Amino acid sequence: MTGENLPKFDPANAGPSEDMAWGIVSTLLAGPIVWGGVGALVDNVVNTSRVFLPLGVVVGFIVSFYIVYVRFGKNTELEQGDK
Repeated sequence: MTGENLPKFDPANAGPSEDMAWGIVSTLLAGPIVWGGVGALVDNVVNTSRVFLPLGVVVGFIVSFYIVYVRFGKNTELEQGDK
C-alpha cells in the first residue's frame, strides 16, 4: 500500500471554500441582528412594549435565509446542472 491508487487532490473540485462558509454564517447572523435592532427602534419610537423586536428578528431570519439561497444556493444548482 504505497498510495499509488489514491486519487490526486484537485483544488477545483475541493468543494465550497472557507470564505463561502463564513459568508453564509455572517449573513445568517446579521439579518436577525439588524432587523431586530430596527424592530427595537420602532418599539422605542412608537412606545410599545417589545412588539416589533420579535417581528424584526423573524423578518431578519426570513430575509437572511432568502439572501443565502440567492447568493449561494442558486450558484450550486447551476454548477450541478452543467456537469
